[in-house]
Parts: sequence; structure tokens; C-alpha cells
Amino acid sequence: MMSKTFKAAMLTLTLLAAPSALAQSVLKNHDTYQPLDISAERLEMKQREGRAIFRGAVNVKQGKMTLTSDTLTVFYETEDGIENPSIDRLDAQGKVTLTSESETLSGDWAVYDVDRRLVTIGGNVVFTQGDNSLRGERLEFDLVSGLAKLDGEASNEGRVRGTFNVPPKKDGEPK
Repeated sequence: MMSKTFKAAMLTLTLLAAPSALAQSVLKNHDTYQPLDISAERLEMKQREGRAIFRGAVNVKQGKMTLTSDTLTVFYETEDGIENPSIDRLDAQGKVTLTSESETLSGDWAVYDVDRRLVTIGGNVVFTQGDNSLRGERLEFDLVSGLAKLDGEASNEGRVRGTFNVPPKKDGEPK
């Protein structure tokens, strides 16, 4: 006979294993050295500060990853005057969505640290993959390993919430 503690531990392991059953993220090993294709309604250049501010229906495409937001600030450095800028970081604000072929991440703001190959999304975060979803306050997504870390919502006692759909049983499987 199994103890209640053992049953609870097994349930916890089952729930923790559920996300690994999800489709592999196409963002794992994302090549951050691909060109960034950015479009917006308006651009403000601050060359002395090494910033470019895009406003209005911002759309950033890099390989299989697309980032949309209301505003995007690009931080860059130049060595040869204004030619060949080296982009360090993208800061997105307002209705931020990051999508790929296998998932959607959304929140109020995002920081894409190009050098560290890390995307951080914050404020009412929703991470959706297929029919499964996770909710929290702050998510870090490592583009090298595909590892996602999600912190809980303050309004939800600091807890992360997840909904994982269980596939229907096939005919002939035991109940």
C-alpha cells in the first residue's frame, strides 16, 4: 500500500514531467547572429547614446523567432563610425509577444540580451505550447539550451500556474 506522501511525490513528479512531453522548442540553439529584420511606424535614432527607438506596431524577425511590441529600444555600439553597429540588447515595451513555430510567449515587457542569448519577459507572462500553458510574472528563456525559468505571480501568492492537457485514451487502453 502506498503512503499519502509517496502518492503526492509521484503526482508532483508526473506534473513536473508533463512539460518535457511537450514539443521541443525551435528556439533551442537559436542562432542569435542571424540578421534582425525590424519594422515599425516610426524610428528615432540617438547615435551618440547608441540607441535606436522604434515605435508603433514593432515587428522584429530573426530566423524562426518573431517579437512584436508597441515600442522597441535597440542598444548598439559602433566601432567604425556609424557603419556595422553591434547590437547588444533589445528592450521591448507594451503588448510584447515572442513567437516561434512551437510556442508563444507574451507579457508586458521583454529584454533580448543578444550577447548572453537570453530572452526575459515580464509582467503577466503567458507561455503557450500547443494546448498547454504556463502563467507567471517573469520568464527567462535561454536560447542556447532551451531552458525556461518562470517565476510566480505576486497576485497568486508567488506561484506559477500551469494547464496541461492530457491526451485522450486510445481504444483498448486500460482506464
